[in-house]
Amino acid sequence: MKKIALALALLAISACNYVDPSLTKQTTIYKDAPVRLSELAVPVSPKSRQYRPLSALLYPPWVQQQTTDHLLLGRELGRIVHQAWTGERLFPTLAYGEDLIYNGPDSAVARARAMGADLVILGFVPYFFAGHTLDDTAITLKIDIYETKTGQLICSMLQSARMEKKMPKDWIYFRQETRMSDAPFYVAVSAIAKDMAVVLKSWLPPASTWGERSGAAAEGHVQAGRPLEATTAQDMERDLVPDQEGKSGGVILKVNFAVDSYEIPEASYPLLDELGKALSGEALKTRRVVLSGHTDSDASKAYNQTLSENRARAVKIYLTTRFPVDPDRIMTRGYGKTRPLAPNTTPANKLLNRRVEVGLAG
Repeated sequence: MKKIALALALLAISACNYVDPSLTKQTTIYKDAPVRLSELAVPVSPKSRQYRPLSALLYPPWVQQQTTDHLLLGRELGRIVHQAWTGERLFPTLAYGEDLIYNGPDSAVARARAMGADLVILGFVPYFFAGHTLDDTAITLKIDIYETKTGQLICSMLQSARMEKKMPKDWIYFRQETRMSDAPFYVAVSAIAKDMAVVLKSWLPPASTWGERSGAAAEGHVQAGRPLEATTAQDMERDLVPDQEGKSGGVILKVNFAVDSYEIPEASYPLLDELGKALSGEALKTRRVVLSGHTDSDASKAYNQTLSENRARAVKIYLTTRFPVDPDRIMTRGYGKTRPLAPNTTPANKLLNRRVEVGLAG
């Protein structure tokens, strides 16, 4: 009878654990260490429901404990958050700037705004302890979300997670041991990210309402590090016309200039046509605009300065010869390689930096 009871007990325990049976010694039951989450603190939350899908740029979390590899750790933690939130489908486009380094909220907001993101997501790790498979693992993660148009903090969340390495329990016939994950930070941070996703889902529009334009919005949202380009005349007018406070945004034109070239590719004609319509429309027909040319880091400073100026002038010529836009309304500038959108470390990033931006003068 005792053997039957023992067998039933082992069967019940093994339903959610791993059993290593043995005929010569105690049977060992391994239980995966659970993630213990603190209560999610939300000191700042959005004031009202959002109905328009938003694009976001995620910075690697800034590890505030002094450690030699804090940048590498931050990048890895950011990948976990990005993976979790991508799976939760919170944003039509969530770009992860793994090479970005936090240098204050103002700098991050400006960078995200230049890349065309509606939001910038900043993470902070005030405390962590890495026990790996031998000891406890603990981490605290703080997430701040800023609106790029106004620079306002609209959401702030804080939560801690812990995985405990417990002493083995011995029941004569069998023993139970806690099995720590091979990737405890992945498990802990994923759990935090999913908890925080619940808060964001209560504010953001569901994925089912994104619609075709948002789903196919690749050309108009940050995607895999790409900048936002308004794709229609209405979009450009919306982004360029000053708001109630007199502030106006800018548009990063996706004119994919070839290396060492300022010739506008045919594929970019439809985009420039939309810009021409916007500039000759009622809302902008009297406004002066600035076209700013940029290059990647190849070649000398002087060469890139001239190339960036030629790119801006090429766009001006296109607009003024095809649309009723007075050439005196358009100023051109060149910034060479001094204002990259992304590090010039890959061909894709260099393509991003070979661009022209448009904004209102003054």
